[in-house]
Amino acid sequence: MLAYSVLVLFVALLLGSLPTLSQRETRHGKFHRQHVAANSGLDARLYCNLMMQQRGMTNVKCKPSNTFIHGEATAVDAICNNGGIYSSDNYYNSISAFELTVCRLTGGGTTPPNCNYRGRFSTQRVQVACVNGLPVHFKQAL
Repeated sequence: MLAYSVLVLFVALLLGSLPTLSQRETRHGKFHRQHVAANSGLDARLYCNLMMQQRGMTNVKCKPSNTFIHGEATAVDAICNNGGIYSSDNYYNSISAFELTVCRLTGGGTTPPNCNYRGRFSTQRVQVACVNGLPVHFKQAL
């Protein structure tokens, strides 16, 4: 009877985890997780340290750098359509400038939990890679 209970519990746990196994993050979803965020008004260093951790960029190793685009998700997505200008390959330049926070890993550790970032705010146009009319990769600030 105990073996049966353990088997039922194991199957229940396995079935409970199936949706997460099948719901992999899309490239567009990963782009949004890593690059599109509200500006909280925090100091840039605090913002970077908080957001890099919250957005999962310090789980396995410390991501060396990352740029957060502060704007509505629809405005960022529009860069690949009427809000951007084709550049080359699958890259598009935004027509409008966005507020940005650029986070760079400082000379401390490179493995969690020793990820420490410095941050810098700016307002610039951006270049993103697009696939099927949606941004999937942040290329650079312009």
